[in-house]
Amino acid sequence: MTKYVWHDGAWREAIRVSRPPMFPGIIRDHMEPLVNYADGKIYDSKSAFRRVTAEHGLVEMGNDAPMTQPEYKPEGVKEDIIQSIKMLEQGYRPEPVETAGTLDGAAVETRFIE
Repeated sequence: MTKYVWHDGAWREAIRVSRPPMFPGIIRDHMEPLVNYADGKIYDSKSAFRRVTAEHGLVEMGNDAPMTQPEYKPEGVKEDIIQSIKMLEQGYRPEPVETAGTLDGAAVETRFIE
């Protein structure tokens, strides 16, 4: 069924046009207060949070995990492991730990088990 509208003194065929949304999507700068672990401060501004993160050389990640893992090749680790294995094969045993501290400063006795 064709619909008509009266426009400029004549009947014209009505053309359906989608309406714009009542309230366009607005992205605000405000967010719930959040601690930025780069500097330990609390931020309620997205732009300030991102600026501090970038200043510390960090990357903000969302919910999407990266598809590939970055290749991690620490220097000298392979050689250190080979040396440690050789030392253990030659009979090396680390010195026993007599006491170890805790976060509140109290000493805790530990014993070396052979």
